[in-house]
Amino acid sequence: MRSDCSYETLCLNNFVSRINNEINMELEDNVYNQIVSLAAEGDEFAENEIFGSAISKYNEALDLLPEPKTDWEAATWLYIALGDALFSEKDFDAALSAYEKALMSPEGTVNPYIWFCLGEVFYESGNIEKAKTHFMSAYLLDGEEIFKDTKPVYMSLIREEIGKGSN
Repeated sequence: MRSDCSYETLCLNNFVSRINNEINMELEDNVYNQIVSLAAEGDEFAENEIFGSAISKYNEALDLLPEPKTDWEAATWLYIALGDALFSEKDFDAALSAYEKALMSPEGTVNPYIWFCLGEVFYESGNIEKAKTHFMSAYLLDGEEIFKDTKPVYMSLIREEIGKGSN
């Protein structure tokens, strides 16, 4: 090690290097195209309610992402799609895991759909308090729009809390 280079300088240079790598992180075109293709196949299976095959395709696509997977933008939409398919299969524990990974992925915490899906999983699993918390997060990000075409009970869970905020 050079004598004019302090520990703090090394730490700062390492930090700056990591930030630059993260900013410039992009998947290679061929990998990205494979991921998009697999996701499209998964979507096709999901649209036809062949959820087991959809789940397999989404997992194949996720397997192509370098670690840590949650650092990649593609992880956000892949984990959402995986969670949706698992939820449709009523595999709530696995759906919860997928949605939580989507939440930890880029832009996950500002995506109302992820918060809504987490609320659904908790509601369908019988954890009403956690469902309320997650439905409220979805509401705060997107208002009542996120609740259109869903079970009315979801919105009714947070209606009282919403009323408290308007007083």
